[in-house]
Amino acid sequence: MKKTLTILMFIAIHGAVVAQEKVSVRLVDAKSLTGIAFAHILNQSTSSIATSNENGNFQITGNGSDSIKVSCLGYGIQTFLFSELQSKKEIELTANAEYLETVSVVAYESENVGVQRVDKLSLKMMPVNNAQDLLKTMSGVFIAQHAGGGKAEQIFLRGFDNDHGTDFAIFMDDVPINLSSHAHGQGYADMHFIIPELIEGADYYKGPFELENGNFSVSGAARYKSKNSLDKNSIQFDVGEYGYQRALVLLDLTPDNKLFTKNKYERSYLALEGTLNESFFDSNQEFEKFSGFYKYNAQFSEATSLVVSTSYFTSEWNASGQIPLRAVDTIGWFGAIDDTEGGSTARLNSSVKLLNFLNNNQKISNQIYYTNNQYQLFSNFTFFLNDSINGDMVEQVENRNILGYIFEYDREDKMGGTKLNTTFSMGFRSDWVQSELVSAVKRKRLKYVDKNNVVETNYWAYLKENWKLSEKWLVQFGTRLDYFNFDITNQLEGVQDGHGTGTRDAYRLSPKISLFYNPIKKVQLFAKAGSGFHSNYTHAAVEQRDIHPLPKALSAEVGAEFKVGKKLIGTLAFWTIKSDAEYIFVADAGEFENNGSSLRKGIDFAIKYEVLKNTWFNLSTNLSKGVLLDEKEGENSIPAAPRFTSTASVIYNHKSGLDLYVGTRFMAKRPLVEDESIMADEYFLLDASINYTYKKFRFGVSVQNIMNKEWMEAIFYDESRLQGEPTGVEDYHFTPGTPRYFKGSITYSF
Repeated sequence: MKKTLTILMFIAIHGAVVAQEKVSVRLVDAKSLTGIAFAHILNQSTSSIATSNENGNFQITGNGSDSIKVSCLGYGIQTFLFSELQSKKEIELTANAEYLETVSVVAYESENVGVQRVDKLSLKMMPVNNAQDLLKTMSGVFIAQHAGGGKAEQIFLRGFDNDHGTDFAIFMDDVPINLSSHAHGQGYADMHFIIPELIEGADYYKGPFELENGNFSVSGAARYKSKNSLDKNSIQFDVGEYGYQRALVLLDLTPDNKLFTKNKYERSYLALEGTLNESFFDSNQEFEKFSGFYKYNAQFSEATSLVVSTSYFTSEWNASGQIPLRAVDTIGWFGAIDDTEGGSTARLNSSVKLLNFLNNNQKISNQIYYTNNQYQLFSNFTFFLNDSINGDMVEQVENRNILGYIFEYDREDKMGGTKLNTTFSMGFRSDWVQSELVSAVKRKRLKYVDKNNVVETNYWAYLKENWKLSEKWLVQFGTRLDYFNFDITNQLEGVQDGHGTGTRDAYRLSPKISLFYNPIKKVQLFAKAGSGFHSNYTHAAVEQRDIHPLPKALSAEVGAEFKVGKKLIGTLAFWTIKSDAEYIFVADAGEFENNGSSLRKGIDFAIKYEVLKNTWFNLSTNLSKGVLLDEKEGENSIPAAPRFTSTASVIYNHKSGLDLYVGTRFMAKRPLVEDESIMADEYFLLDASINYTYKKFRFGVSVQNIMNKEWMEAIFYDESRLQGEPTGVEDYHFTPGTPRYFKGSITYSF
């Protein structure tokens, strides 16, 4: 009886769907005739929304006189009558640089309400030279590398030092990149397997307000999308100072849109990338990386498409590690205390996604993915503090397999004079991890500290509603349920004092609501509230029974997104985030730390302004302040949390093929200890690049840190002991940032 009532209530809420006709059309680039993915299609008469799939196909309903607007970043807008589309199989869009024209700040005109539109523009316009540059296109995000270029970046956003991803979620084609219970850090997100030239677009989120993102998305999230096809083949060579060399090959395998069938639309391509880098440190980094990516798209019918992709990445490197400030006079700014640090890593990703369009604006997506991650890292942060004879080097190792599944159902309904877009999604992710922590001397093993088998499974489901109440009001609401099973087996039990063996279950309910109001078409006001979380290490979940394994974070945000004519778009937001626990696992020592609950507040501001034709000015400023709520005032600042960051740039794109970029990055002083007696120095950097395309060739030159500033990219304040020192010493420990660095590239397309 209860089930029947639930079904009847669901039907009553969604109402009846107005009978309309349906069209299926493919969007293609007017020059290359390749499909255009992730374009935006709006029925301006009914406010129905559609998005083209990886092959450029979309379906939308309407009546003959309805006005249909088709837009995509980097292409000119086109408008059709619905009756015109009924006789078309393809629509050609022409590329142009009028980026701001395609951007609307009207809430109901966006399928992904809450996405940072200013940052989506940055990804299109800013130069991206490597995978870590992708994160720099998100306003407010700063990153730091501190292990020779092979380790995942340290990520800063909204007052969070996210370490390598603890509170910032990253996805590639909906496959999660963050690794839970990782050998080196919770939520570890290594993006180096991504080939940046293959990125078609991204959705950026700030705060935990998007139901789709789930675990690790407290401060924000980034969802990257790979290109659905290549419009040409190309070979690229990059050469830079300090022994940097990179080669990239992009091959279109389906120039005739056919591969396995004769009458179905198919696209397929292969990308291969190799990198060598000695780097600017006194000790040769000997960084070597290889990446490969293959993608296949097929449109079996107007209603059914298939996407298959697989990628493989491997790298190895040496590292100088973090050095204490007191040793700089002896070893130099780019020197090392232990230059045998470094490591190796490898990652395999495979994904299969089947998308089906149904009647009445409904669609179903099924995706299954598999990941294998291999990791080995040698680190020595404290030198001789714990072992005055052998030193404190540790080796962290893991072998991980991940299996995941995502189901998504979308529909559009009308209820009275309002419109309701519903998304229901469910799935699971299961990680099988073998991890080790071993003490070592110059990469030679001494003894095991930890050796564990971990099985962590996350089952989840969410329901999201976008309810258009009127032409001016839209409310997005829903809730997400996550259930975790943590299981750990200590392989050293009975031999040495390792962590325990055990299991634990936990769940977290994460409701969210956002209200959007457009007083006029070019101003959107919003208010958001929601709950998010990050999972703790399985070790902590099992052993620390008095602390919830899924610490909750509550967040609220108010602000505005605005557009001035066709020349300027901006956003302003005031936000706060309260976390139940600043609870971390110190993987280098195999120990747990809990700094208690915290509260952060801040302001984000970003604009893009077309100063002159083809010339854009970009500005982002971000202010935040965080405190530990369980500590007394004056001794409760959050260590390493950014306070004020800012980026600015000028970008020039001309149809002749000339692109110019000049950009700045500024991070203000921030506390390294709770009482703010020790602060990290500020830094200001200036970068530039120029690219020119002539016929089949593209030439580029870039320079980082033009002013050749001496700066600290990653910095900590803790205790270490150098050989010969009688006791440990509290000191700054840092990784020096890039000196002035030139790089050139040449690309041949055919």
